Amino acid sequence: MKKPFRLQLEVKKNRLRRRAGEVLWEIGRVIFLTGAIVFITATLLIGYDEILLSPHLRVRETVVKGCKELTEKDILSLAAVRSPSNLLTINRDAIARRIRGNPWVQEVFVGREFPDRLVIWIRERTAVALIEKGNGLYLVDGAGAPFKRLETGEESDLPVLTGCIRKGIVDEELVKKSLILLSDIKGIKNGPEIGMVSEIHGNETFGLSLFTDTGLCLQLGFDGYENKLKRLTPVMADLDRKNLKTGFLLIDLSNPAKINVQRRNILEPVGPKRPASAGKGFRM
Repeated sequence: MKKPFRLQLEVKKNRLRRRAGEVLWEIGRVIFLTGAIVFITATLLIGYDEILLSPHLRVRETVVKGCKELTEKDILSLAAVRSPSNLLTINRDAIARRIRGNPWVQEVFVGREFPDRLVIWIRERTAVALIEKGNGLYLVDGAGAPFKRLETGEESDLPVLTGCIRKGIVDEELVKKSLILLSDIKGIKNGPEIGMVSEIHGNETFGLSLFTDTGLCLQLGFDGYENKLKRLTPVMADLDRKNLKTGFLLIDLSNPAKINVQRRNILEPVGPKRPASAGKGFRM
């Protein structure tokens, strides 16, 4: 049996009122949430702007740590920190990239110390030798990599590695063996007096030859340097007894069982001029 028309109309009206109420409730929620989001966003933007403009977070001091060859002034010049800069927004990667542009810098880290200090830590390369390349001399680090040309007027007391570059390509194996030899020389205690090591010459066939500022040339081959250098003690003692430890000598230690000593002719070195103090840091 159908409901009376009047009753049906009342049911539809009630249903519309409920839906209208629900729609108004949803509209109210949307308006409230939108207003809340706008308010929070505005508050954050204003707060962020206040932080950026806050004088308490301006970089007032830049501290540099780890300098040896370079100076704090050098690093600050490379960092190029603009004043005033905010500690939160400063581009640390850009600062580190500029500092790494200096060949002495191996690693760099830029950090913040709140509220107003920027700290720059650097680790420099350690030069252990010079290498002859083209018409110049280059500083070599502990890994055997040439990293900086020795400019006119610059001095160095490091020995020179020659014969380790052919056609512009570094013979990494010869350089590595040359650095091992220098390390072995430093490790020898109470060895014979041979003077300062001024040059180590590498040859892919005959190995390494060591030259000193006293005119001594030691042919050492490819390995066992420390033991070969220790065998030099009685040889030098015998030369001293015979009053032969003067002038320019070549001592072949490549075969420790058969050591050969002979006079050698001196030729003018070809290539760039050696620093006057080359090899000063390596003496036996």
